[in-house]
Amino acid sequence: MVAQDDPVLGDVDANQATIRSTIERAKRQDADILVFPELFLTGYHIDEDPENLTAEAARALDELESLTEDLIVVVGTPTESESEIYNSAVVIEDGETTGAYHKTHLFGVEPDVFTPGDQFPTFETDIGTIGLEICYDVEYPEVARQLTLNGADIIVTISANMRPCVRDQELYHGTRALENGRPHILCNRVGEERGVDFFGESGIVDRRGRRILSLGADRTEAASAAIEMETDRTDLHDYLGDRRPELYDLGDRID
Repeated sequence: MVAQDDPVLGDVDANQATIRSTIERAKRQDADILVFPELFLTGYHIDEDPENLTAEAARALDELESLTEDLIVVVGTPTESESEIYNSAVVIEDGETTGAYHKTHLFGVEPDVFTPGDQFPTFETDIGTIGLEICYDVEYPEVARQLTLNGADIIVTISANMRPCVRDQELYHGTRALENGRPHILCNRVGEERGVDFFGESGIVDRRGRRILSLGADRTEAASAAIEMETDRTDLHDYLGDRRPELYDLGDRID
């Protein structure tokens, strides 16, 4: 299930309550995975009180663990490790936190608050191995490719994407799936926050980049669709198998 919603900036309790009610709905619909947008627990602009909001989010995550029996929940939230604050996607499943991905490509003023991540972990779950991206990460093909090479069966992107990037998101969503032969869930938030207009248009595409679920623009909505996880290599261009990495110069040179 993709939970396209509008978090309340600075109100962790209200956002946790939204997560709780959506978890109940996902369970009634027998969903396997439930995905929330980037920084959903706190709202996006946490620069005025990042330490306290991150601590509140950690408490809220602990309280949510017990609700995730037979369900995978991906939540966008700030996290703290060794006195550094990260923009993270946390995976909770069957009553415990599986792990977290820290956003590697920070956008705009995000470096003023967050430390960039430097790893591309994947997470073993009951539905397969999940690889996570956060918003701006999806614009870098290297991220989804590295997650795929690291064993991801499905790519999940959580976002706080704003206008005028509607067409950009549509293209990246399908392209990252097609070039890696992996289904791709993308959950983008809605609402206005400090003059930023988040547009939504979340959804799911299959391994060929064909849309199987579309959520609308500018409205709160949660919906689900069946995802085919098995990969039939005869039905795909074998981009992974046909790669010639020995020819690629992926260094830092910019001409």
